[in-house]
Amino acid sequence: MQPEKHLAVDALTADFIVDMANVIRNRGLLGPREADLARFTALLDALARHARDDSVQIYAVCDHAVLLDGRHTAAERAQLRAWQAEGRIEVLPKADDRVLELADSTGRPVVSEDNFAEYHRRYRWIPGCADRFLRPVAVDAPPGIAVRRRVVPVPAEWQVSKKEEEGLLLAAGLYDRRGSGGPRRDLLSRRWGCPEPDCPAFGTRPRATGPVPLRRSGTVTCPTHLKPLTDLGPAPHRSQIKVRIDGTVRVRRLITEGADLVVGRAPAEGPGGLALAAWLGPRALDWISRSHVTISHTGSGGLVVRDTSANGTVVRRRGGEVVRLRGQSWTLRRDDVVLLHDEVELMPSGREFAFGEESGDGAEGPGGGAGAALTGEEYRATWIVPPPRPPRPSGPAGRRRRGRRK
Repeated sequence: MQPEKHLAVDALTADFIVDMANVIRNRGLLGPREADLARFTALLDALARHARDDSVQIYAVCDHAVLLDGRHTAAERAQLRAWQAEGRIEVLPKADDRVLELADSTGRPVVSEDNFAEYHRRYRWIPGCADRFLRPVAVDAPPGIAVRRRVVPVPAEWQVSKKEEEGLLLAAGLYDRRGSGGPRRDLLSRRWGCPEPDCPAFGTRPRATGPVPLRRSGTVTCPTHLKPLTDLGPAPHRSQIKVRIDGTVRVRRLITEGADLVVGRAPAEGPGGLALAAWLGPRALDWISRSHVTISHTGSGGLVVRDTSANGTVVRRRGGEVVRLRGQSWTLRRDDVVLLHDEVELMPSGREFAFGEESGDGAEGPGGGAGAALTGEEYRATWIVPPPRPPRPSGPAGRRRRGRRK
C-alpha cells in the first residue's frame, strides 16, 4: 500500500487520530523490534479494513524522540523525516497533549494503548470511555494487525497523581523511560541552591519545597535563571496529603519528617495545623473534632495517622476493608483513605516526590476504587455498636451527648 495517501494534513479531514510512537514502539505487534515503522504502515491497512474505507484518512502525531531513535533503520528515519517535511505527520516534543487536544476538539477516535492517566483531570471524558479509543492488536491474517475498541479504565486517584508526576519529571529531564530507569532519585532527594540569592525557587529564603529543578546535558539547573544549582545536601523526607470534601479536593498540604500536621475542625493556629471548618457543612462541623487526627512522617516508613477525636476515625482500604481508629495509630498505604466524616476524606498523594507550593481549592478527577467516599449510611455502619452504658444521672451531668465537640 501507499501510506502517504492515508496521511491527512488537516485533522478535521481525518477519520482517526493516531498516537504514532505508541504504535511504532509496541513490541506486541509484528515481531520483537523495539521500534519498527512497519507497525505503523500495517496499522493504516488495518484502519482501512476497520472503517471499510480504502481511502481512510488518519492524522498522525509523533514524539520528536521517535525521529532520533537509533533503533530505527536509516531508511525508516529518512521516511519519518520526509513525512515531517511534507506535513504528513505532526512532530512535537510530547505528542500526548496534542493527541488529546485534537480528539477533544474534533471528536475523532484515538488509536493508542495509552490510558493517558495524567490527563484525566483535564479531559473528564477519558476515564471509563468506551467509544473513542481503539487499540492495535496482533492477528494471524494480513496485515498482521487489527484494531479493537477499548474501554479506558478508571484509575484510583493516586494513580492519576503518579502519572502527572511522571510527566512533570520527564519534562524536567529527571525521569528515564528506558529500561528500569524511572525517577532520578539520586537528584530528587537533594536540596538545591541557586547562585542568585533572590531566586524565588532556589534562593536563600527558607521554604519547605520548591518547583522541580531542570536537568539539561547532565547538569541540574535553575528553571528561572538557567544557571547550575549547588547541591546543599539531602532533603528531608516529605509527602503530600490531600483533603477531599464532597468529592472535591479543597487543600493539599506537605508533611515533612519531624513536623507533625494536626487536622480537624479548628486546631491550634500555626504551621502544624490544618483547619477545615470553612469547607464543612453543619453535620460535619458537629461530628469532626477540633483536633481530629495527627499525621506524622516517619521518614522512609511513610505517613502515620493517629486518631485524637471524640468520635473516631475510619480508614478505608483497597477492596473495601474498613479499619476503625479510636485513639490508635495507622501507617497509611498508598490506597488508604482516611475518613473524618462521610463527606471528608484525607488521602496520600500518589506523587513520590513533593514539589511545588501547597495549594488550595481545586477539583480533582474521577473518584473510584479505594478513593471513593463512603455514603453516610456506610460510614455510620462501620462503627462497632458500643456496649450498654450505665443509667445516666439526672440533672446537668446527664445531658452530655455522644458527638459533642472536643
